[in-house]
Amino acid sequence: MKAIKTQIIFCLIACFLSVQAFAQQKQVTVNAKQQSLSSLLEDIASKNDIQFAFDANYFSQIKVDLKVENQDIADFVNLICDKYHLLSETIDGTIILYKNPAPLLEPVAEMIKISGVVQDETTGEPLLFCHVGFVDSEMKGTTTNELGIFTATIEKQAQLQIAISHLGYQRLDTTLNLQTGQFFTIKLHPFSINIEAIQVFQQEKNVIEMGNQSERIAFNPKQSANLPRVDDSDLISSLSLIPGVNFLGGQTSGISIRGSSPSENMVMLDGIPVLETSHLFGNLSVLNSKYISQAFVSRGAFDATYGERTSGVVELKGKNNFYKPSLDLSANLLNVSGTANVPIGKVVSVSGSYRFSYIDRWENYLYKQILEQGSSDDESTVSPFIQYDDVNVKVGIKPSDKHEISFNFLNSYDLQVRDYQFKDGSRLFRYEDAVSENRGMSANWFYQTTPNFQQQITAGYNDLTRDAYAHSGMGPNSQGNGGKDEKDEGNNYLEEFSAKWSGELKTGRFTHQAGFGANINQVTYDYRSERSTGNKLTDSIVFDSETNLYHVYLQEKITLFDKLEARLGVRGNYFDITQKFYLQPRFGLRYEINDYLAVLYAGGIYNQFLTRIRKVDIDGNSDLVWFLPDESGEGILKAQQHVLGLQFDQNGWAVNVEGYYKKTDGRVNLFAEQTGGQQKLIEYNQRNGKSNNFGMDLLLQYKHGKFTHILTTSVSKSEEQFEVFNNGETYPSFDDQRVRLRWTEMAKIKGFVIAANLVYNSGSPYLVTESGSGNSEFDRLPYFMQADISFIKRFQYKFFNLSTGISLMNITNRENILEVDYFNVSDATGSYSVRTDVTAMRFTPVFFLNILLQ
Repeated sequence: MKAIKTQIIFCLIACFLSVQAFAQQKQVTVNAKQQSLSSLLEDIASKNDIQFAFDANYFSQIKVDLKVENQDIADFVNLICDKYHLLSETIDGTIILYKNPAPLLEPVAEMIKISGVVQDETTGEPLLFCHVGFVDSEMKGTTTNELGIFTATIEKQAQLQIAISHLGYQRLDTTLNLQTGQFFTIKLHPFSINIEAIQVFQQEKNVIEMGNQSERIAFNPKQSANLPRVDDSDLISSLSLIPGVNFLGGQTSGISIRGSSPSENMVMLDGIPVLETSHLFGNLSVLNSKYISQAFVSRGAFDATYGERTSGVVELKGKNNFYKPSLDLSANLLNVSGTANVPIGKVVSVSGSYRFSYIDRWENYLYKQILEQGSSDDESTVSPFIQYDDVNVKVGIKPSDKHEISFNFLNSYDLQVRDYQFKDGSRLFRYEDAVSENRGMSANWFYQTTPNFQQQITAGYNDLTRDAYAHSGMGPNSQGNGGKDEKDEGNNYLEEFSAKWSGELKTGRFTHQAGFGANINQVTYDYRSERSTGNKLTDSIVFDSETNLYHVYLQEKITLFDKLEARLGVRGNYFDITQKFYLQPRFGLRYEINDYLAVLYAGGIYNQFLTRIRKVDIDGNSDLVWFLPDESGEGILKAQQHVLGLQFDQNGWAVNVEGYYKKTDGRVNLFAEQTGGQQKLIEYNQRNGKSNNFGMDLLLQYKHGKFTHILTTSVSKSEEQFEVFNNGETYPSFDDQRVRLRWTEMAKIKGFVIAANLVYNSGSPYLVTESGSGNSEFDRLPYFMQADISFIKRFQYKFFNLSTGISLMNITNRENILEVDYFNVSDATGSYSVRTDVTAMRFTPVFFLNILLQ
């Protein structure tokens, strides 16, 4: 019996194995589109004599998209189990399928890297800091670098929709067919300032763009030609649209950002620091908008890649054209200018601009209006003499989209003479002149080593010479007595060599940045004044200093979450005079509440070694002098900054609100101090101080159809405190303006551009000195308010564009005082204090003509 039982068991096992083997040998063919899994299994069972067991209700809810041919049933079962998260087993020839109780694992998507370059369609120039957005993708967008190259890691797919936008260019929406290792070249078409946009999706982006980089604002150099201005090639008209950015007039003119002195801001043109930024007594800047293609501003709390300044950074890029030559000629009542771009093949571009004044030969009404200055205490007129010119040259070499080499040169010359003629019978006289020349050159090499690694090498030379002379006093009386002769003359020379390397590597959510470099600076200053009594000349200054300054920085930018970005960096400087290392940590956060609204914070420590300090004479007049600290370290600025802001951008609206606080230690000024005794002498003493700046900037910008509306306002307070001066008490800084407001309207209608500005600034402080006493107090100038309007007509022809227009400056004819200048003279009968008000222009029409050949 045992043997019979054993044989029966072996037979049953053999039958079971044969049935299972038969089932496994069966092959199935499936072509299902959105068919329920239950229906599909029933079809397979009926056609192939296979038995399935499953939960009909659950399997009817699973929709199948599947196509297989002649596949073994076992392989087919494994396929649907993996694809639809099922389990299977076979019992008595029946394949049993049921839901897998284990949690469903998230699929690991295959990632690929994409990269490309964004260029100007008409010139071939790479476009910096463009926003590249990924449409219908969970991945955030990215930004092009200094070569116009973007790199991103995305989920593998056949096609990717992108949207690329940049200030001054039509937005591009396109689809990329993705292939491994492909490098895309994408071209944007610039908006012409000659015509208005018609279709909403083709509208030009705003005049100012906050962008997706927290600390950098882009502004459109071309829009300078659309705004009321004295000179149609002056870039400052659009730069001052940014809240917190101001252009100071008068003898100490320059770009001031959030209450700073002009020297505390770095103005860079293709890697060359622009040390002098004004012409025409502060009525005109040296920045030629015809030559500049892209412009960006950081108003403070910038990252560790920038250094040696404590306030702001203005980055300017000169034009290149690798495709076709062009010539831009412009003339107005002050100067003529020409800008040329000449491509040599498709690899080399030579660009240059030259602007020079001719008002020394043609003293027209605009010339006289700009320089209308007079004395409030003793009527006077001014006979001015002005000469200025600016030269810019750039040679760009682009061996490939991943290489860019440029050689750059600038020269700016400015001569300003004022000869005062007092009323008939007056014995007073005054003559002053100032001449400055800024020369610079640089070589830049940008190189995209790999899709994720970019590096830059820059070397440059820069020098500035400034000579100033003033002669004033009182002629002798009718008896030949009582004459007084006072002279002031000074020379300030600055020379700088610089070299630096920087690199950027992207890995996943991290961007690693590093750099190092060195600056060699030399500063000399000689000043002499014959205003002291007696034979000893004590009112004089002499210093000569040369230093080596080294820097290194490391910085990490991290995408913590899809909506939260952070940066953490540190910059270090070694200053050879003090033989100390100065560490400057910097940090920032940006949180995107949604696609249109973001909150940002930035802060850190900032050191500055080369500065331009104030020299305040015995009459309360200020001049700016380039200065290097000594072994004690006095004069090394250390600023602690914090910025908190809110940013909104949608449907033509751009809103930016930022509050800031900046505390600066280590300030140095030179103050003239009068000593007592029988012989009253004047000496200049170096005094140490500090300052506080805080305030809020607001930008409201709305563009719709043919109209652009911009409202900017700044509310701020800037205070200084210096030992001994003003009894050591806090006083308003010379750059303090409590309220600034600018309202701009622009419309483009049928080839016409109509624009209007209203500018209001509360009065700036100035120092009042009583004649001969040396005692001082502060007062404020009257508020500044000016309304301008311009009308421009543009014509387009086949080979050239013609523009002509008129700007009506200060249509209310208000007298606006920019600066107060004192000089004191004395004779046997007493002392005389004469105040001269440096004023802005009264009501003045300004004409211009521009021809663009291309």
